Amino acid sequence: MTMLVVGSDCAVARALCDEPPPSRMGELVAAIEQQRPSELVIIALPATEGPVGALTTEALGSLIGRTVTVGFVATKLAAQLDHPVRVVVVCTANGVLPDHLDGARAVASAGLTMLTEVCSPVPNLTINTIAVADDVPVQEVADTVRWVLTSSSSSLNGATIRLDGGRDAVLAAETRAEED
Repeated sequence: MTMLVVGSDCAVARALCDEPPPSRMGELVAAIEQQRPSELVIIALPATEGPVGALTTEALGSLIGRTVTVGFVATKLAAQLDHPVRVVVVCTANGVLPDHLDGARAVASAGLTMLTEVCSPVPNLTINTIAVADDVPVQEVADTVRWVLTSSSSSLNGATIRLDGGRDAVLAAETRAEED
């Protein structure tokens, strides 16, 4: 088994591999073609960018490029390999329950979560998302990534696992209660 980590160079990526992950498109493509991984981890944990309207078009395009585009290209290349590949996308938790104050990052993470949904039926590809709150310990995220990659469950595909200590569920319940 060969694991390749691509995307954001951050503490989570470094907990999974010793070297900075390929993040530029040419490096990413070359790494997947050369290493032909059986396990692919796409790290998309950018810093807070603020609300969508606060960013310039160029800054929003750059954020989408570093997250959604990297995830899309990496997943597409993994699906073209001639062997099964297990993919884990690690993104921010606000892709599941949007944070309007951090809307740009929420949009990017939601795109990655949707990528997981639409790619789950692709033959030879198993893909899941881990949606991480900002204060979750790095080692806990890395351990969860390893657990998902080594899971023997064929039914664990297309899932979004939230590592947020249950905060999103509480917030969603409180929001629903206010509407009653």
